[in-house]
Amino acid sequence: MSTHTLALQLLAAQGCLGAFDTLYHHELTEALPQKAGARQELAIHATRSLLYTLLFVGLAFWAWHGAWSLVLFGVFAIEIVLTLWDFVIEDRTRLLPATERVTHTILAINGGAFIALLAMQLPAWLGQPTRLSFIPNGWLGVFLAVCGVGVGDRKSVG
Repeated sequence: MSTHTLALQLLAAQGCLGAFDTLYHHELTEALPQKAGARQELAIHATRSLLYTLLFVGLAFWAWHGAWSLVLFGVFAIEIVLTLWDFVIEDRTRLLPATERVTHTILAINGGAFIALLAMQLPAWLGQPTRLSFIPNGWLGVFLAVCGVGVGDRKSVG
């Protein structure tokens, strides 16, 4: 199995874990959209949802070559900063249930592994002419595209 495929599998796992966290913790048990004090946390979540839409759809069938790879890793850098900020805001505004804290930790570890594996391709991608190159990723690509549509089509920002 290639490093690229493994990275995409970890991204797919991130989609599943993120959906669970959003639906179970943010929407059902914590009901964040109904809490006035969660406004800043929800704004961070909304921004992160947009970034994940770009990542899921952008990596489902495309390799980011040349300068595009720098854009991709810029998105990763923004996502990391937003994740850390989200952790701080959550700690200041509410007591997270143990299951949510554990889920966030697993998401952070998985996300770091995904980014590290994809970063291993950065030198090769930088050496290519600047373009988005089609990569047929089969059902994995389809699943990632569905994740992208799902995270981008949310009516509430939990």
